[in-house]
Amino acid sequence: MENKKKKKNKYSLSTKLIKIKLSEAALLLLKIKPFSKISIKDICKKSKIDHMVAFSVVKEKKDILFIINDYFDYEAFKKIRKVKSSNTHDKILESLMIRFDVFNRHRSAVIKIFNYIAKKPDLIIFFIPLIIKSLTTILESSEVASNGVLGNLKVEGLLIIYISIFLIWKKDETPGLDKTMAALNNHLNKAEYFVNLFNNK
Repeated sequence: MENKKKKKNKYSLSTKLIKIKLSEAALLLLKIKPFSKISIKDICKKSKIDHMVAFSVVKEKKDILFIINDYFDYEAFKKIRKVKSSNTHDKILESLMIRFDVFNRHRSAVIKIFNYIAKKPDLIIFFIPLIIKSLTTILESSEVASNGVLGNLKVEGLLIIYISIFLIWKKDETPGLDKTMAALNNHLNKAEYFVNLFNNK
């Protein structure tokens, strides 16, 4: 009876919790080895998640990258939803910096993931929509409409800024990510394209 109970509990984990545990395990492994050297089996062992349970959310290795992105969103939006800046510019600035702060807590892992994806064009194609989804949520949480033609342009414009700032963040070793914040603020202030970004009508 006790063994059956343990087995039931093992398989009763929510999809969200499975993703969190697998993501955290993968990020820990990425501290000591590149993504190419990590297997799903390694991640399952580190997370103590049964392989068959993990298979419910991870069918192949690239899926690990996708759930890690979800994990970053999960960590970031716990704070982003509490942002109460007085204007749209500051809300977007603070929200993006929260995401980069999350990256910073896993700096070596994030850089290894980036280096891995950068060499895989097929992964870039699959990964970009995930980033767009994250940025869309940031815009909407900042009360900026992201639907329609104009909304799509706002999201695409923010994506260009996000990629530019990410490359700066990679080299930013200042304690408070001062260079990243200054560059992001500069982009949001000076890019003429984003004149309409702050018009949320």
